[in-house]
Amino acid sequence: MNVKLLIGFLVIVLLVFVLPIVVGVVRATTAGGEMGGPPPAGPKAAPLLDAGNLAGSVWNVKTPEIPIAITITLNAGGQAVATVPPMFSALAKSQIGTDRLTGSWSVQGDKLKASVEFQGKRFEVDCDIIGDKLYYDNKEIPRVI
Repeated sequence: MNVKLLIGFLVIVLLVFVLPIVVGVVRATTAGGEMGGPPPAGPKAAPLLDAGNLAGSVWNVKTPEIPIAITITLNAGGQAVATVPPMFSALAKSQIGTDRLTGSWSVQGDKLKASVEFQGKRFEVDCDIIGDKLYYDNKEIPRVI
């Protein structure tokens, strides 16, 4: 098993958890949950997503660094939960001790802020809310529900 890949996976899960929690994000734009394209050119659309309409939303996050798509659920009360697909649950548990991470999320203006603490370290991510979509690092985060 590739140790570097697993370490990369762990780091990405943490960023992704925070990330989509970071999240509160939009529809899937490509097959397999890959991150979508950049925001449209021109002036930014006013944010249409807020803590009220992001609660209960589910997002798929998969980047080149993550070998599988991670599902992030933004729960009411600012709790976010990142989970790996069931078929990879045993692998995640054996490598990082869990197949799900719990963190927090909030909306501040046109930003979705997410954070998670894992193995004594805090990871934070800010996403841009443009219209009814979320973007991280200028890439759209696909929304599942």
